[in-house]
Amino acid sequence: MSNESAGLQESHPMNGGDGTFSYSKNSYLQKEGSRFAAAMVSAAIAEKLDIEKLSSASNVFRMADLGCSVGPNTFFYMQNILEAVQHKYHSLGIKTQIPEFQVFFNDHAGNDFNTLFASLPPEKQYSAAGVPGSFYGRRGAEQELPCMEQRENSLHKRCRSSS
Repeated sequence: MSNESAGLQESHPMNGGDGTFSYSKNSYLQKEGSRFAAAMVSAAIAEKLDIEKLSSASNVFRMADLGCSVGPNTFFYMQNILEAVQHKYHSLGIKTQIPEFQVFFNDHAGNDFNTLFASLPPEKQYSAAGVPGSFYGRRGAEQELPCMEQRENSLHKRCRSSS
């Protein structure tokens, strides 16, 4: 492995739990950034998501949050994408074929997945799974994931174009 690759895989997990110094209690700036980006994400999904192609492949819409950490922000990100996809279906008059949603929460193996899953919103509209490991390596069948959300020092949305 090259030095560059080794540097990319270096682990710097956030503080787990829900204590005073935890990520979930100290991620206000990330929350504000996500709220700012939410409208852009919704607009991109409305413009670029090819519902016909998705509907012909499966009735399951899978999403991955790459670098999810813990706390309420990760749920806001996924809910925003889910609602944008639902809105796209409704805007096309397709109300009976809205897919089942699955979310894969990915982060370093040292992430506090227990806190993450214990704090899942009770009204969530998706099934959830934890996928530990660096998102720089292979995480799963990417052809099955039309939308992945990745956060590092800034917010990046990676949704595969349908073209």
